[in-house]
Amino acid sequence: MDETLLSINLNAFILRYFKDVSSMLADIGRRSRGGTMARLGTILVDLNANRRSGTDNRTNLEFYQEEVERRCGIRLSDPLIYEAFTYYDREVLPYKNDDVINAHAMPGAHAALQAVQDAGLRCALFTNPSFPQGAIECRMGWGDLADAPFELVTHMGNTTRCKPDATYYLEQLQVMGLEPHEVLMVGNDPKRDFPSPDCGIQTAFVGQGKPSRATWRGTMEDFARDFNAVIEAFYEHQIADELS
Repeated sequence: MDETLLSINLNAFILRYFKDVSSMLADIGRRSRGGTMARLGTILVDLNANRRSGTDNRTNLEFYQEEVERRCGIRLSDPLIYEAFTYYDREVLPYKNDDVINAHAMPGAHAALQAVQDAGLRCALFTNPSFPQGAIECRMGWGDLADAPFELVTHMGNTTRCKPDATYYLEQLQVMGLEPHEVLMVGNDPKRDFPSPDCGIQTAFVGQGKPSRATWRGTMEDFARDFNAVIEAFYEHQIADELS
């Protein structure tokens, strides 16, 4: 999502969200805001860097909650505390989209989704799952994507790793009953939208630059307009991989 289907000042959004959540945690735990922010920042860095053992099958949400309790002494799984943060994501965050965050649908996003739907293809939203479900749904609302035909939307609660870890991609494909060679990822981040290590998933790249691993490159508007060419490139790569 983010700059693929949603045009957003992502740094401004992350800073706003991070500051608000840190302040809430500090107030709930009666701790200093500076210290709480530092601890929470470290937790989120560890989460996004997938700093845990290969046998750790906790969801990202469980990892986040348990690390907040261990490092900050605040039990996020407590029903009252959990409800406070859920309320923020669903009732407060939607009104944070100001001129700085400036979130709106990426040009070509809706046309691209329509092209996928018209072709009878399955579609899922594999956003980086370092935010809870409510925050992801809020950003989808900003891009008029709340009713988009996504079969699956990733978030903290239904994933155990973050991009670009191949495990993140493979566990979601398993849920959908798909094999990597059947899938085309559409992404804009050259570091996160190509699984690492390579697991057989192709990526159509709609961001800046020319990643060598990209099956197809262009803007989201190009993707929608030249969708047949995207599909042809996908099958050409698929056949080449089978022959190699």
